[in-house]
Amino acid sequence: MTGIRRGWFSVVVTVLLLAGVVVAAGPAAAADPVTPQRYAPLIYLHPNDANLPMSADSFVLHSRLRWSHDGGCPDHQMAGTGAVDATALGGGGYAHQEEDAFCQHTGSLWSSSALTRPRGSGGTSGAEGFFLDLDNTFRPGEGTSAPMYYDYQPGGYVTYWFFYGFDDAVTQFADHEGDWERISLRLDPTDHPTTVAFFQHSGYCVLSWAEVTRSGDHPVGYSALGTHATYPTPGTHDLDTTAAGPGWLGWNVLSSVRARGWYGFGGAWGEVGNYEQTTGPLGPSAFKSPTPADWTSPHC
Repeated sequence: MTGIRRGWFSVVVTVLLLAGVVVAAGPAAAADPVTPQRYAPLIYLHPNDANLPMSADSFVLHSRLRWSHDGGCPDHQMAGTGAVDATALGGGGYAHQEEDAFCQHTGSLWSSSALTRPRGSGGTSGAEGFFLDLDNTFRPGEGTSAPMYYDYQPGGYVTYWFFYGFDDAVTQFADHEGDWERISLRLDPTDHPTTVAFFQHSGYCVLSWAEVTRSGDHPVGYSALGTHATYPTPGTHDLDTTAAGPGWLGWNVLSSVRARGWYGFGGAWGEVGNYEQTTGPLGPSAFKSPTPADWTSPHC
């Protein structure tokens, strides 16, 4: 009987294969990020920059999560240093209320995945909102071993996010804790790049793929001294300066941004300053587009 059963099993498998039905031996392996890996950039850091790339996970680990109240009302702490749950942060697991003029919690209840950056536009009012307050000793970052995060839409775009612990601007009136920067590649339907957008401060500029300096298939960019604005060339760019210091090889340190627990956090990555420019920025989320509004201009 055993031999007959084995014979019938072989016949069934053969029929299924001929019919185009795949007989799986086990779970399929996860696909490698071929396109993100292939086009990951080479970013030259400025040789004199004291504030280097940093792991966003490390930033969360060494921060406390607080809610900033305005009107002279004291801030409130949601989680202390080392106790912030990254998944709860990005998934809306933390919540807090705005206060009235008498410092009473009578306002709207906001979750950490809502737009809650203090001193920002939209979302909460005034200086109200969530913020990650980093232990200042970790501001210098980790250097070229830090992760480079990517966001990939096949046939659409691949964006590479760069994170730094501190932005040391030319003027102290623009210094802020936490600094998210990026470049974005527009992809054609076959996943080949056609355009690259380099982001600087609140704007960006674009180059065609043919115009971009590359190391193999890897676009080359330069991180500005202090501000970390990303440019396609070394030299002077208004108030920014770039130069070929240490090379940050993106293809060696890639991490999917949407796979990180903190992805989607709508508060500030950094302490709250007196102005919007001195308050920690928004990070990768529904509130910060990975791509430019226009792939055709302005030209770099």
